[in-house]
Amino acid sequence: MKIIVTTSQSVNNMSGELRAFLLETQWEFVPRQRKSLEFLAHEHKALGVAVWHEEGPILHLQGEKFFFHPSMAKNRLTAYRKQQISDPLIKACDLQSRDSFLDCTLGMGADSIVVSYFTEKRVTSLESSFPIAMMIKWGMKTYRSRISWLAEPISKIDVTYAHHYNFLKAQKDCSYDIVYFDPMFRHPILDSQPLAPLRILADHDPLTRDSIAEACRVAKKRVVMKELARSDEMKRLGFEKFAGSPNNRIGYGVIEV
Repeated sequence: MKIIVTTSQSVNNMSGELRAFLLETQWEFVPRQRKSLEFLAHEHKALGVAVWHEEGPILHLQGEKFFFHPSMAKNRLTAYRKQQISDPLIKACDLQSRDSFLDCTLGMGADSIVVSYFTEKRVTSLESSFPIAMMIKWGMKTYRSRISWLAEPISKIDVTYAHHYNFLKAQKDCSYDIVYFDPMFRHPILDSQPLAPLRILADHDPLTRDSIAEACRVAKKRVVMKELARSDEMKRLGFEKFAGSPNNRIGYGVIEV
């Protein structure tokens, strides 16, 4: 997938952050010169155009916009802070303040942010789709907020472009307390429209038993997977324990190691 980078119409200079973004992604930079994004994409035969803004990059792809925003994590943390509503992921992981956490499927980053709020350790987050990894990583890097309880957890996340199996194979036994997977659902929830751009870019390959075996070797305490409650994926992958509400269509498979 060819992606080019340009700036918004209001930006006239190339910042240091933009230069670093271009260096890491190796995506071609194209001066805006008052041209439309559609014209630039057609002119350079690109499928996507990443527009650099001071508050972070926005990828325009197939009529959709993809960019980092912490709204889902913010809503979950707000519910905890204001109403003491326990987050189901934190309960499923039995996460403690000193636990190390490996998120094998970053996606939009909401789960990593919530976990980062509850642990003192830095969170390692993997993403096998290069465009997703770069957009979320740099969206997090450039994110600014006066809400310290949201900005601080975001700053503690280390995003790595890697396939989870290859990364896990390279780790020593018991390297992380908790290893977590949130793969793309085999049967998506129809009303999840905000995830439409993510689905275009994401790796849709199903998890393998080999990946779960490696996760069990690397984890000290638990391997956890988010999935639809009625899905056969948990049984296929060896998750015999289920954490979640019987009335919720999403739950968590747990393997204690």
